[in-house]
Amino acid sequence: MKVFIVEDAELMRQHLVSMLVEIPGIKISGYAVNETSAIAHVDEVRPDVVILDLSLQDGSGISVLEHIKKNRPETKVMVLTNYTDDFYFNRCKRAGADYFFDKSFQFMKVGAALWQLIHAGRSGVDPEV
Repeated sequence: MKVFIVEDAELMRQHLVSMLVEIPGIKISGYAVNETSAIAHVDEVRPDVVILDLSLQDGSGISVLEHIKKNRPETKVMVLTNYTDDFYFNRCKRAGADYFFDKSFQFMKVGAALWQLIHAGRSGVDPEV
């Protein structure tokens, strides 16, 4: 399963990579730190899953999410953000997010969700946020 990371904070990217390399069946296909690069790389790499932050250097992760779901609706999108109030949750859900995780409290759930996708093919917006 190819996973692409859209995260502008280097330390968070490193944590994600450290977690993902421990999951058999995951191949990290790249990363982007801004909206423009994310859209270009996702279109080129065609990952199975995108892990997406909402706050990016030059724009919004929501714009990236909308682009992905419009052009590659089969791509699973896991939003991992500090913006977890109902406004952002509902906006991401409407835009087609498959998962929505609080970066501060649910980081490890990203790995569990990827494990589920690999082994059971399930997805869904996490109702706990």
